[in-house]
Amino acid sequence: MKKENRKQLIISLALYAGFTLTFLAANILSNAAEKGINPELNESIAGMLLGFLAFPVFCIGLPLYLARRWELEFSFWPRGKKWPLVLGVIVLYAVLTQYQPVTAVIQMRIPLRDFLLHFISTTLFHVSYYPLFAVLMLPVIRKDYGVAAGVLIPALLFALYHLAGFYYFPAGLTLRMQVLLFASYTASMLFYLWSESAILVALNHTIGGAVGLAINGSLFNQVDELLIVTAVIMTGLFAYMIVYTIRHNDRPYNRGFWLQTGIDRGPST
Repeated sequence: MKKENRKQLIISLALYAGFTLTFLAANILSNAAEKGINPELNESIAGMLLGFLAFPVFCIGLPLYLARRWELEFSFWPRGKKWPLVLGVIVLYAVLTQYQPVTAVIQMRIPLRDFLLHFISTTLFHVSYYPLFAVLMLPVIRKDYGVAAGVLIPALLFALYHLAGFYYFPAGLTLRMQVLLFASYTASMLFYLWSESAILVALNHTIGGAVGLAINGSLFNQVDELLIVTAVIMTGLFAYMIVYTIRHNDRPYNRGFWLQTGIDRGPST
């Protein structure tokens, strides 16, 4: 491994560690607040850790900055493939995999306004991962260990991170959920490598996550600090991805980095 590659790998893993430990601290504080230990103070600190450090800094800001600085290969919107085709495949995948959960949510008769608020609030826990795991870690790991490791190691770290969420997501502590998280994120990473679109894959992830939380009785339908912070962070992230795509559309395209199929051919350079 080249010295520069080793440095990039260490920094990427350090960001992951920082994110996971910050998330764990927020869980500990929220759990203490629920038990009546300085509830207002602990809840406030937990919220600040999530809304101002864990997600915007470790998951989004630093990974995007480093990915550009290190000139890694990443893509927010299809460049070598036809976006209607990519959108159609992802929609089909969402329908096939989420048909029963979505049907269950419809039968719950959740008011549309409540579900929209819930969907927006949960994007923080589903979209934010992609800059860290897909945009940064995947290409860094892939440099020396190949595409399989580039996909599987971030998927494994994604699943293991949920162990720190014992308060917000206790289901993530079970072996069954760990396996499901690993499998689902492996699929997401493969979809990203084929679709060349972190935006579409992240939105597909959010649909599944929002529906799953609603079925399990976790409905974030309040107009509160979580919604406001999420709206600000997600607006900034999507604006960045859209503007970057428009402004850097003519940058070199590494066709060999992305998964290719016979139904769609990308540029040769």
